Amino acid sequence: MTETNSGDAHDMNSGFPGARSPARLVAVLQQIARHHMQGLSIRELSSLSALNRSTVRRLLMVLVQTGFAAKDEQTRRYRLGVEAMLTGIAALAKAPVFEVCHPAMVNIARRTGDSVFLVIRIGDFAHCLHVEAGNSPLHAHSLMAGQIRLLGQGTASLALAATLRDKELDQIYQRRQLDYEAAGISQAHLQNAVQQTRRLQHSESVNSLTSGASGVGIAISFQAAYVTAISVASNHLRMTPEHKTAILSVLRHELCKVNLRPFTYM
Repeated sequence: MTETNSGDAHDMNSGFPGARSPARLVAVLQQIARHHMQGLSIRELSSLSALNRSTVRRLLMVLVQTGFAAKDEQTRRYRLGVEAMLTGIAALAKAPVFEVCHPAMVNIARRTGDSVFLVIRIGDFAHCLHVEAGNSPLHAHSLMAGQIRLLGQGTASLALAATLRDKELDQIYQRRQLDYEAAGISQAHLQNAVQQTRRLQHSESVNSLTSGASGVGIAISFQAAYVTAISVASNHLRMTPEHKTAILSVLRHELCKVNLRPFTYM
């Protein structure tokens, strides 16, 4: 395969002396991270990164030797390695997105009185980074900082799921079908919830994770290529249409103050 100027990471820095090879290495690592669950063959990595196979092999040697990638000897597919895992854990301890979003979360919790959740995507799951309680917190909520849920399970998680292409979301459901079914989420239910989220430009849920609770959430564009989500949960009786409208207004206003913008669903 001929290497192309596709605008991927390995081309973006090619105008800087000495930056092309490191940028190619990062491009391959990014593809492995995006397809960690199923793994990637050299042929697939070559196609996705627009690099020829010999270049991909050389870069994989570096990633495997340094522990950032690992090869499954049975399937001959590559996934993230132990060093990548340790790097990710270290980043979660002081996540850049938390540093940016936390001031907004504090103000959202103060102004609404409700519980505010910051959630990011990790593979097929949504990971709760932080919970900020207001003066009328939802004491019985089941999602705590550090916990994970299936994509689409929960308000903020649904906002994240709706940012994915339908094909990718279908693949996730097929991989995790038993987990989704155990959680009472059919593929049709997930698709309908995603379509509603895109139509409304925010997610809504009732009794999704906690009985008697309702929530609204929005996905947020972060550093151009990344998306996170913030949701606000309240007692179902408290979540009147007026309160829901007020929460969404506060969410958008406080995020704008820290230069974050809601993700626009197409």
